[in-house]
Amino acid sequence: MNEFWNRRTCVILTGASKGIGQCLAVEIGKLLVSESTIILTARDTNGLEKTKKMINKENSDILIECYSVDLYNSDATMFEKIVEPIDSTKYELFLLIHNAGSIGNLNHLAADMNEPDEWNKYMMLNLYSVTCLTSVFLSKFNSDTAEKCIVNMTSLLGIEPYKSVGYYCVGKASREMFFRVLALENPTLNILSYSPGPVMTDMYTNMSLNSKDKDLREQLTSEQQQQYIVKVEDACQKLVNILAMKSYKTGSRIDYHDK
Repeated sequence: MNEFWNRRTCVILTGASKGIGQCLAVEIGKLLVSESTIILTARDTNGLEKTKKMINKENSDILIECYSVDLYNSDATMFEKIVEPIDSTKYELFLLIHNAGSIGNLNHLAADMNEPDEWNKYMMLNLYSVTCLTSVFLSKFNSDTAEKCIVNMTSLLGIEPYKSVGYYCVGKASREMFFRVLALENPTLNILSYSPGPVMTDMYTNMSLNSKDKDLREQLTSEQQQQYIVKVEDACQKLVNILAMKSYKTGSRIDYHDK
């Protein structure tokens, strides 16, 4: 087993009740050594329990904790309660994966995005909760002896504009920039923004059916697009391997389709 994963690890993973988050939890769970811990968060309690059972089936030697949280209404106190019981002296690696996110209102083109309340709600989940949890994570696990790794799940839409998904594009772009600044300020951290490619998730389906832009709907459902669709297991496996090889510069982004 690779030395990155061959350590007592504490993982915190958001959006772990379905899709990429669920698959990632299981793939990582397979690799964790005994006495490791994986903390799963999402709103859907049933989904979290399902993920927990799936991990347990693969690896019964690790501790799995589930927390039902609403990231639309999160603050530092909420995250502090989650990390408080963790004995930080036990672990050699702390891994935080920001996977939770939403697509935003697909009925608005950029010129229509004029409601501060809607912006605040969107950014609360997709940016503010991310920066807040990161801050709590870094202040709790502040020993110099354990490695701290942060993965930001991103998207091609963080660097390429697409019509009718302005909220999502802005959310992903701002998250990436936050982590680039964090990496610059903290060169000892291991930070990666990972784009899993176009995985067939609820979010992808929602975009392909409900985007206000006809061209985008047609592009996402076209036969040509099918060759670029990534299986969720492949996207997660690639991330696990990238972390193991660690051949990236901290703060950088890697896309599934990158060579």
